[in-house]
Amino acid sequence: MRRVTAVAVALALALGGCTGGGDDDRRTSDDEKAAGLPLPKKAPSARGPATGPALEPKVLLASSDALEQQAGSIDTAQVDRRSGAFISGSTVVGYSIDDVSGYSLTSGEQLWTSDLDLGGGTVCFVSEPDRAVKTFTIAYGESSFCSKLATVRVKDGKVLKLSERLSESVEFEGGRTGGSVDQLFTVDGRDHLIDSSGVVWEMKAGEPDPVARLEARSYFDIYPTPKGDMLIGSRLSDRGRCRVDGYALPSFEHVWTSDTATLFPEVREDCVISVAAGNSALLMQETTEGYSMVQVDPATGTVVGRGQAPKDSSARTPKGQFDLAGAALHLDQTFGLPGGDTVFAQLRGLTRYSLETGKVVWDLDLDQLQLESTEEYPLTTVLPHGVTADGYLVASVSNDTAAELVAVDVKTGELAGRWAVPSEYRNGFQVDPGLDLFSGGVVLTRNFEAYDRAFADYLEVPKPEGDLYDIGVFTFPKPDDSAASDVPTAGPTDVDVKALGGLGAPADADPKAGRDVGAVRTGSLLVAYAGNTLTGIDPKTGDQSWTTTATDDPGASVCTAPEPDRKVATLLLGVRSREGAACDSLVAVDVAKGTVTDRVALPASAKSVARIEVVDGVQHVVTGDRRISRVEGGALVPIATLARQPYYFERTPQDPTLVIATTSLKDGRDWAIDAYRLPNYEPVWQTTAKKVFGKVDRENYVNLARGNGLVASTTFGDVSDTDATVKDVLVALDPATGAVTSKVGPLKRDYLADDPAQLSLSDAVVSSYESVGFDDGDIAFSQKSGIVRYSPVDQSIVWSVDTRSMVDAMERDRSATTGGTSLELIDGGRTVLVVTSNDVSVELMTLDAAKGTVTGRWNVPAAARNGLQASPDVVPVAGNVALVHDDYSWEYAMQQSGRQVPSGKRWDVGLFSLPGRKAAAK
Repeated sequence: MRRVTAVAVALALALGGCTGGGDDDRRTSDDEKAAGLPLPKKAPSARGPATGPALEPKVLLASSDALEQQAGSIDTAQVDRRSGAFISGSTVVGYSIDDVSGYSLTSGEQLWTSDLDLGGGTVCFVSEPDRAVKTFTIAYGESSFCSKLATVRVKDGKVLKLSERLSESVEFEGGRTGGSVDQLFTVDGRDHLIDSSGVVWEMKAGEPDPVARLEARSYFDIYPTPKGDMLIGSRLSDRGRCRVDGYALPSFEHVWTSDTATLFPEVREDCVISVAAGNSALLMQETTEGYSMVQVDPATGTVVGRGQAPKDSSARTPKGQFDLAGAALHLDQTFGLPGGDTVFAQLRGLTRYSLETGKVVWDLDLDQLQLESTEEYPLTTVLPHGVTADGYLVASVSNDTAAELVAVDVKTGELAGRWAVPSEYRNGFQVDPGLDLFSGGVVLTRNFEAYDRAFADYLEVPKPEGDLYDIGVFTFPKPDDSAASDVPTAGPTDVDVKALGGLGAPADADPKAGRDVGAVRTGSLLVAYAGNTLTGIDPKTGDQSWTTTATDDPGASVCTAPEPDRKVATLLLGVRSREGAACDSLVAVDVAKGTVTDRVALPASAKSVARIEVVDGVQHVVTGDRRISRVEGGALVPIATLARQPYYFERTPQDPTLVIATTSLKDGRDWAIDAYRLPNYEPVWQTTAKKVFGKVDRENYVNLARGNGLVASTTFGDVSDTDATVKDVLVALDPATGAVTSKVGPLKRDYLADDPAQLSLSDAVVSSYESVGFDDGDIAFSQKSGIVRYSPVDQSIVWSVDTRSMVDAMERDRSATTGGTSLELIDGGRTVLVVTSNDVSVELMTLDAAKGTVTGRWNVPAAARNGLQASPDVVPVAGNVALVHDDYSWEYAMQQSGRQVPSGKRWDVGLFSLPGRKAAAK
């Protein structure tokens, strides 16, 4: 037996029919708007999870065991019509198999159960009224032969009339009629039936009366137009001609017939014409290679628009273009508008489009809506269902685990509302549910075919536990317009950084050419450089203080810069003296004045400037001959010589006077790991990668974590071969001796690991160059699932922050994207600054370094991010943050991906403040 769950909700409803089909651009008076959808003042985001109040349940009809048994044995379309509901006035009529009952919308209480005796048969079809009615029709019978009719009163469920006239042989227009009911629909408030002989019957006083004979005995698809003035159907078993007929409503007079030769002259295969359920003027033929679609004038059958699309297209449809192949996959879930436009379900959302004009009215991308899922790769489906009286399209969003509804302004395509289906009541509605609107709420019905397909035994996907519902009546909740009090830890953020200024790229600069950009904090100014040009920027206001050039050669460029550990009056920069040259000279710049105070050309023996290190404010130059020098009197003055030319050169937070260097030996067959004591670079200890890791793969580097040179890692195996076995290993070294104090691995690389509470060793190795270190030896780095602070000594996660929802909700486009995450320590190491980009947008986040709690999130607005949206370098400065254009990432994001460079001003360096942020207390 069916269980009925009634949930009382104290809500006064203005009830009435609301199933769409009105003027799609209707705008109502203020009074009417007040009775419309209860929308929030601020439109919700089309990215991330739904955050407002969920739908409120009124009546829930649990699944019938009898229906479950029949679902696998009879035609799915019949099953769908054997369970459902409609609204009439303040009554919900729900039906399934042999149960027909009425429920109060205002209280949720069951009012009646009809005493209709089905004689061992089942409900086959029930009226689908488009307005409040006093009676409704039930077609019932055994198996798929449904010839018996009943007229039932809405008020109390009383059976007013039984009829078996369709079981009798009736003469009509020179032929016999009757048999099973194939269709039941409402025209101008009156129920009409189509029998298996192609005869239309109108219900009059509880008896069917034949009113018209259709041109064919049976139809593959037959549906009314959105205006309800025409009925269009494609014939079944039409001997290859594939004719389509148009009938006037409500008379059912035959108006026109067209065949496949006229409609689809390009199709040479056996024809089966599909009619769009939501807009029967749309016709489609599927071939082995693709889809052909036409739009006809409903009144004449004349083709007014057509289009084709291949099946095997893997290209992503650009924003604002119609995806015909995607629309063909959901042709039965289109929603037609009276003006001729159609709202199509697309692979990425919804599109309002006219095949007649070939114009996209709007294209709403809902690909970034986030629904809870138990599947690793969930498929989300967005389906349009109806338009409210105040002009909002309501669509369902489902992914086999969860479901929600969205409201879209049907005129503009703007998202206006989002409501989740409560988790405890969603089982049965989480797979492409049916939906009927009424004023104040919706009726959701289970899609039996889709539900059984999603949880078929052969898929080994477990069916959800708990109560299963066939029908649910829900009302829209009162919106919660209160401001969020906490920093969101899921979905997008609506707080923007404040753009202070920075260094813009010249308007005539080639957007595809490298910019050789960087920025250095000096304690008083932010010194930015692009090519040969240097600019001093006030780090608090973003104002430019001065501009100069490093050399007179326009082809020169800055090739290396230091990271001062305190305020410096003079900044030393490595310079490439001409285009194509090595990093062969140095310039000293007076930070306050912006004047070049010294230039040093490297002797040939020095080869090039490898790096500039700063120790207690003193700038040391590391050159290609392994020497460490200071600049004095326009010349290099050596102070030390390294044992080997370093590849990595990293400091250690446990001992700030210790620096660790690595050098490849014997063409990568081994690596030297050397420790030096600052400031004189005295050797402390030396070891090798083979001693540390046991072996070395010459095809892979030995890495030092940027945040802590005492954390080393390497990889074994061909990382370019997806079928190869790849292993990673990570070690921690003793600062005094270089001995291994902790080791994890080698472990086989797990490309799918995404548990934020577990260490992903491969991510730790890959992202070590973007890590930050703490004085207790811990390091923080990014994983696929988020940010972790890890203790190499204890081999444990100190804390983890799951950023998947936040990252997935960042604004993006439809081209391939590459995510980038950078970490920096601010507030004296008490806060971790996280900058995430995806080639389109950039977001900043701060974390409490001790606890891992999210303390702030900010988005960089579109006008201030162009040039900085592809893995920018990050320079914290004076409580603000500078983002710096990265040539390598930009080239991939804008050229290799085929993405167009956004219009508008591009930035080499952008300076931003973080509104509302307070520095972490000491």
